[in-house]
Amino acid sequence: MYERFIMRIGIVVALFLLLTLLAAPAGAAAREVPWASIAGGTDLGGAHKTVAEEVIRTAKSYGECKGTILECITAEPADVIASRLAAFVVRRAAAGNDAEQIRESIQRRKLSAFAIRTYSPSYEGLVPSGNPGAPVKVLIYADFECPYCRVASTALRKLSLEEPDKVAFYFKNFPLKSHKRSVPAALAYLAALRQDAGWKMHDLLFDHQEDLSDEVLEKCAESAGLDLAKYRADIADKALIDRLRAEKTEGMKCGIKKSPGILINGKTYFGVKTAVELRDRIEEELYLLGKK
Repeated sequence: MYERFIMRIGIVVALFLLLTLLAAPAGAAAREVPWASIAGGTDLGGAHKTVAEEVIRTAKSYGECKGTILECITAEPADVIASRLAAFVVRRAAAGNDAEQIRESIQRRKLSAFAIRTYSPSYEGLVPSGNPGAPVKVLIYADFECPYCRVASTALRKLSLEEPDKVAFYFKNFPLKSHKRSVPAALAYLAALRQDAGWKMHDLLFDHQEDLSDEVLEKCAESAGLDLAKYRADIADKALIDRLRAEKTEGMKCGIKKSPGILINGKTYFGVKTAVELRDRIEEELYLLGKK
């Protein structure tokens, strides 16, 4: 009696496994990751490749295709968002992130593209780097003494110069209390704005980030072609302090808590603030705009 019971249990389990296999998408388990069609895919090896493959096989895409990244990049035609995601996964794996970290990064990336809330900062009186009519407006709230701000702001500045009809880049100050020279540098920048040399001063201040003493700030002003007498008067003008406070207050109202804070078409950017990832997010935004 007991043996018959065990036999019946075995038959039920076997049938369940057979039905599970039949219900699975044809070839899903055996589907190969098309490394050659993923940017950077063929350069990946070892543990990094193992991590990337795990994420590509299991993490969901957030584009028009809602399957896993692997399912979406092997669809006909391949989903564009999923293809970008696959390349992103490869970059994150190559940077040493584990699978869980990459999944969290994908969620932050999704929030950057499909924001729960968008903000409407003021661009009044600002001159962008790039064409003001460009479809993507990028605004950074930054501190001239912050090394991460230097990386992000110089990368965005470069991109706006290379693709001026795609990106309009705007700068506002967000000085941190922990940086003793951030306010004097911000005032030097605002003084340069009054002489239509804001972007020249932006570049010079980040180039001299290691030393933002008053002497260096004045040398930057001279290099930017400023009238030094006017510059000295302007950095002492209370109106510039008021503007500086207003910019930081606006940033805080837009959800910025630390520098650099970046808005891309009013959407908070939550990703890694490197040149590669910022360019990728902007290209993704251009793609999404084209789908509307």
